Amino acid sequence: MVTETNCEVDGLKQVKILSQIEKAKQQHTLVEVYVKKQAGEFEVGYPILSDHRWLILATLDAHGQFAGFTLFALKRLKRVRSTTPYLKIVTTYQAFLKEHDHYDPFNLSQKEKTVTQWSKQLLPNLFTALTKERAYITLSGRFDIVPLDQVVAATAHHFTCLPFDQLTYQHGKPIILAYKDISFLQFWGPDDLLFHHTNEN
Repeated sequence: MVTETNCEVDGLKQVKILSQIEKAKQQHTLVEVYVKKQAGEFEVGYPILSDHRWLILATLDAHGQFAGFTLFALKRLKRVRSTTPYLKIVTTYQAFLKEHDHYDPFNLSQKEKTVTQWSKQLLPNLFTALTKERAYITLSGRFDIVPLDQVVAATAHHFTCLPFDQLTYQHGKPIILAYKDISFLQFWGPDDLLFHHTNEN
């Protein structure tokens, strides 16, 4: 997440947010996505898939490097912004990294082809993939859990994850969570690769 500085919170209606997302998808342009109750923070990336409930963003970190993917619940979005001074800076960073072959060192962006195939069943396909890989995710929403979890099972309305302690590399007891309570969920990023690699060794 990036810290928002000196920005007025001017709330956009849902229709305007959806329109901005669709425009950014068609033009393949960067956006800043703000989530309700996430004071002063936003995610930067390219909208690649959305339906009437969810948005998936291909994200960049603060240095313009590819950082994986984030699922957002549309009902929890506060606003979407494009063509901002900050995005111009990130675009410059991105161009520099691409020029020096450091934009996507783990080839994570190749998974975008998989994501774009989920248009008809976005959420079920996502959680089928996350469960199959026992993927590590960063999670936020209407639940009180540690932010980092490993997905181990999924049903039509819920998913099961194991809370993960990054200091001890220990998993907690399984927790069942409802999809409807998700605000955002980060997946298939460098952390997923790192934790899998470390646990295997």
